[in-house]
Amino acid sequence: MELFEYILLMLAAISVSNLVNRFVPSVSVPIIQILLGMVITLLPLHYELTLNPELFLLLFLAPLLFNDGKHADKEALWGLKKPILLLALGLVFLTVVALGYFLNWIIPIIPLAAAFALAAALAPTDAVAVGSLAEKVEIPHQTMQILEGESLINDASGLVSFQFAVAAMVTGMFSLKSASLSFVYISFGGIILGLLLTLVKYIIVKWLRKLGMENVTLHMLIEVLTPFAIYLAAEELGVNGILAVVSAGVAHSFGYKKLNPEVAKLNIVSKSTWSVIIFVLNGLVFLLLGTQLPDIIQTIWSSSDIGHFQVITYTLLLTVAVLGLRLIWILIMDIPRSVDLLDTWRDKMKKAFILSLAGVRGTVTLASTMSLPFFLDNGNPFPQRDLIIFLAAGVILWTLLASNYLLPVLVGRETVAERNEDEIQAKIDILRNVIVGLSEQKTDENRFAMGKIINTYNDRIRMIKGNEHKNNAEKLMWVSTLNWEIENTLSVMKSKEVHPYMAYRQLNSINRFLFRLTHEDQYKRGSLPVTYWQEGMGMVQQFRLSIHERRAELDKLRILNITYVLQQLRDLLIRDELDIEIVSTFILHYEGRLRRLKGSEAVSATKQEFDTELQELARLGIQLERDNIQLMFETGRILRPSMKEMKRNIALMEHDLREESS
Repeated sequence: MELFEYILLMLAAISVSNLVNRFVPSVSVPIIQILLGMVITLLPLHYELTLNPELFLLLFLAPLLFNDGKHADKEALWGLKKPILLLALGLVFLTVVALGYFLNWIIPIIPLAAAFALAAALAPTDAVAVGSLAEKVEIPHQTMQILEGESLINDASGLVSFQFAVAAMVTGMFSLKSASLSFVYISFGGIILGLLLTLVKYIIVKWLRKLGMENVTLHMLIEVLTPFAIYLAAEELGVNGILAVVSAGVAHSFGYKKLNPEVAKLNIVSKSTWSVIIFVLNGLVFLLLGTQLPDIIQTIWSSSDIGHFQVITYTLLLTVAVLGLRLIWILIMDIPRSVDLLDTWRDKMKKAFILSLAGVRGTVTLASTMSLPFFLDNGNPFPQRDLIIFLAAGVILWTLLASNYLLPVLVGRETVAERNEDEIQAKIDILRNVIVGLSEQKTDENRFAMGKIINTYNDRIRMIKGNEHKNNAEKLMWVSTLNWEIENTLSVMKSKEVHPYMAYRQLNSINRFLFRLTHEDQYKRGSLPVTYWQEGMGMVQQFRLSIHERRAELDKLRILNITYVLQQLRDLLIRDELDIEIVSTFILHYEGRLRRLKGSEAVSATKQEFDTELQELARLGIQLERDNIQLMFETGRILRPSMKEMKRNIALMEHDLREESS
């Protein structure tokens, strides 16, 4: 029970970290998650998590790297193969050797093999961290492709180097010749095994489909289990499990191309499921580090081998060494030139600095160091394990801070909202065009369903504009419409179209609503002039209305008020003076009230007919939206990534629509 409660607490902390980041966007989510992990250790829990180092690579890295392989941009990998391989292979091996010797030199208490292990753990970059940063600053698209391709390959190369270094430390034996041969064997063996097991999986899946077993849940479960099964099989056969799952992920990206409804449904479910899995695993790694840090810090702080100021200085020196090596390698290999031959010297330096600062360390580094064994083969504790984890955490923290606060200075502080203002407006225009297209198909028979569909598009537009804008605009519109109701009530009362007493009651009701909305004193006081009040009370004394008569008078007044408000709203729509979506929503709201008062529901369609109309109009709206997206892309108002994202959202809506109709 305690373990279950602990898992729930960790999942809740992941959600809280993203909520905190919403209000404090300047602080990266990983940093927030580390702090939350430290806070969890302060809670009076009855469960203490004991980490199994061997489980870390399997539980975290196998699915993460498999997913990276599935979503790798194969065209970009091939087109930018030179800079990607130079960074993912050349720089990784340079970092392992140079940083390993440097670390052993400045901190002699860490043995050379253990120093190589830490250097190998620090070699891989984290494209997820850079991807989240790209939401705040404009990293050039081609640079992002290099970073993503590098991250996929250097995860594998760095982890293979890490496993060799750890094996040398644990066993106490290392031979360069045998290590080189072993490296080739387990690396190529892992790649080939990953491809073979993927082929076996495809054969099994094809056999299941021939049997008519198209159950999406079954196939999704097989897909989720695949990286774990491949990793375990690779380790059992003595080849590299990391390279096996990466190659399997890349192989999976070539599959499922047939036009099949069940396959299409599986692809949609797969994307959603894997996004949740990756989101949770990335968050858990940093939370777990946070839960381990207090004990690690206490151990290091109480150690006489190294001072407090020294250990923090070492994390800074390692960070400078990691980023400095990266910058030197990029400049020597002239990677910016391999990307764009027309770059000037200034452009090359800028790209080199961007590529260097964007080399953030993250999940792979953490998972690697936390997978270090507790003991060597001879039974002795792994030397300076806590210090190694602390140093790795420090480098991750400093690289995150550097990318957060130095990259924006380098590439400009332009926000996504400012950078993509025209694209956001294009998305709004797409939805408005859909509303116009739907409105042209409006008839007396489908007007109820049409109103509901159009309202959903208005809500989406308001969501794009932002909740704050929506709330302010709605409040102002409510004040305007209610004041129009007051204005018309006074007018019809003066012309004696309705009973003064019922008009007075309606005015009081509107005033109370306005006061709750605005808290203005003018609505707290009665709004009916004294002369009208005296006249109204006089008429009440002369005519005592029955309940039925009061109801009829009140309905009559409301119909007159709604008709008047609708006229004002439609005038606003014609003049285009206010937010179109807000005005349209209020028109739909008042039209609905008018229909209810007039008893229009009596002649409306049955629920089944209404649902059918709703689905037909929803399909029409989706088709109109798809056409408008394509048009906006062809005219250059939206870029290809946005176009793909919007079409994916349409596919999800179509999937939900099919589920509802089935």
